Amino acid sequence: MSQLQRRCAWRRVAFAIAICAVPYPAAGGKDTSSVNEAEQNIRDGDPNTVLIKLKNAIRKSPQDPAIRLNIAKVYLRLGDPASAEREARTARDLKGDEADYLPVLIDALLPQKKFKDLYDLIEPGDRDPVLESRVRTALGTAAVRLGYDARAETLLRDAIRLNLGAIEPRAELARFLNGTRPEEADRMIDEAIAANPQPAQLLQVKGEMPWSRDDRAGAMRFFDEALKIDPKYQMARLSRANANVLRGEFAAADEDLDSILQGAPNNFGGNYLRALEQANPTLIDAGLMKSGSRPGGAARLVQT
Repeated sequence: MSQLQRRCAWRRVAFAIAICAVPYPAAGGKDTSSVNEAEQNIRDGDPNTVLIKLKNAIRKSPQDPAIRLNIAKVYLRLGDPASAEREARTARDLKGDEADYLPVLIDALLPQKKFKDLYDLIEPGDRDPVLESRVRTALGTAAVRLGYDARAETLLRDAIRLNLGAIEPRAELARFLNGTRPEEADRMIDEAIAANPQPAQLLQVKGEMPWSRDDRAGAMRFFDEALKIDPKYQMARLSRANANVLRGEFAAADEDLDSILQGAPNNFGGNYLRALEQANPTLIDAGLMKSGSRPGGAARLVQT
């Protein structure tokens, strides 16, 4: 496999996983006991139990947008963005507060690659600066994927300006700049890491950069550092699993994929990478195969 092919393979997989580990938002709503209990259970990490309780609650209060939003958040935790989108749209139709449903709807659309839907559905506006920063980050992310480069950079820089402490717009802008202005991208990420006491997300993005420049060891070091700071950070696990798949280190990749899919069986990125092990061994250069790798790059294929 040529260097160009390896880069293209990485970009395809990176594109697939980069949109599936979105931040899990906190959505507000009516102050009811069922909603409060649901939010507590969500924080306690028992989404399946919460989903049952919320479905029972919605039978009693089918017009309550707050319950719909909590159901949407649980679906996001379970790796089911399509169901999350349905519930978030219902909350919007029920006249829920835009500040509550909008972040959830954004986080449901992005992992489904519904960039055009997001770009057409949501407009920049004069919202609370923190919410507007998030909106413009999402619109900028969609613009990048749609090839609207000038618009994307403007939106992402606006998002940073509106919320100087936000990580997501800096991370997305650095990814965008890495292809054409790598030095500026490195500087932006390094400054953000220095200013952030828990920079797991930024270290993961920092790792993407050396990988795109064929520095695999450097990339893995940053992915490992991100997971030392936050062992539950899914994006770093996906990135490390992706790197190990392309290196032919399938046993190491499966450690991360098992962790991801155990908590979210429908996770798109995790299932994509596991399927890649099984169905696309040709993406793995023979020179990258390590002793102990599975023959032909075979691994379990988790059905989505």
